[in-house]
Amino acid sequence: MPHPSGSDSTDAPEDQVSGSSISVHVFAERLTELLAAQPDPETGKPYGSERMAGLLTARGVRMSGTHMWHLRTGRAVPRLTEVVAFAEFFGVGLDFFDPAIAPELLAQWRLAGQLRSHGVEEVALRQLTDQFPEQDRQHVADAILGVLHGFKALRAADQQPEQR
Repeated sequence: MPHPSGSDSTDAPEDQVSGSSISVHVFAERLTELLAAQPDPETGKPYGSERMAGLLTARGVRMSGTHMWHLRTGRAVPRLTEVVAFAEFFGVGLDFFDPAIAPELLAQWRLAGQLRSHGVEEVALRQLTDQFPEQDRQHVADAILGVLHGFKALRAADQQPEQR
C-alpha cells in the first residue's frame, strides 16, 4: 500500500504530523536542540528522556521515557498536546517546530533560549556583584546562585504531583 505522502516508503513514520505543517524529523531536530540549549536546572545537563517524560506527565501530558526517546529520534509522530507541552515547557511558540519558519525568527528563538539558559543569569550576577570588593564577588555570586537554585527546587517540587 502506498505511503500517505504518495511515496512507497513504509518503514519511516509519516513526515508530516496529521493536519499540520510540522515535520516529524524537523520536530525531532528542534526538540533535541531545545533539550541541549536549556539544560535541566537540577543537574546542569540536558534533560534525559525519562526525566523529560516525567516532567511532562506531571504537567498532565502522559508520556513514557521510550515514547520521549522516539520523539527525539524522529521515530514517533508527536501528538498536538505533546507539541504544545514542549513549546510551553521551553517557552517557544508552536511555530518553532514548523519547518517553514523564517530563519530570522528561528534565530531569535535560539538566542532567547541561550539567554534564558545562562547568559542573562551571568549578566545579572555581574551587575549584582560589581558593587562588592573584588575579593568578595565570587562568594556573593555563589550565595545568590544558592538562593536562585533553592527557588528553582521549590518551584519544581510544587509542580510535582503529591505522593500518597
